[in-house]
Amino acid sequence: METNLTQPMVLLLRMVVDVAIIFFLLRFFLQAVRADFYNPITQSIVRLTNPMLEPLRRFIPAVQGQDSASMVAAILLALLFLLLAYTITGGVSSILPLLWLASLHVLEVLLDMMFWGIIIHAVLSWFPNTQRAPAARILDQLITPLLRPIRRILPDLGGIDLSPIALLLAVQMAKLMLLPVLVGLAL
Repeated sequence: METNLTQPMVLLLRMVVDVAIIFFLLRFFLQAVRADFYNPITQSIVRLTNPMLEPLRRFIPAVQGQDSASMVAAILLALLFLLLAYTITGGVSSILPLLWLASLHVLEVLLDMMFWGIIIHAVLSWFPNTQRAPAARILDQLITPLLRPIRRILPDLGGIDLSPIALLLAVQMAKLMLLPVLVGLAL
């Protein structure tokens, strides 16, 4: 079904699925870092993801206290996207490579989330009045644990924090160097 609408349909589908994947990844990582459960943003994410996670939790237990059902939901959504994208474009693929590619799609979404989260966190740090906003607090709870090990290694430059730049470089290197190799394993 190669038509002029094929690519826009796949792009629109990807955008919708990626937003849903972001919510499930946020749910997983907010729980992993023990973020403020009473934050209104956390509450919204919990309310949005609960309808899918409650049935999944009957079959998928938490692993070492981590919400594995959230991660499985993200991978299942990515798998659904890939199945629909292959159906729309007329491609055929077996389920095993698609499962691997779905996991890599979730990893790609996670790396994109980290990239933008680091940039927004760095920009918000320039405005002290924004630090009390619910979104800024959640972002700080998610990004600061990633920056902490880098801050121990990098020297203090008198108030200039280079750890976000180092983390951005690491995220981009993973996306540009690691993801293509992992995708190549599926093909």
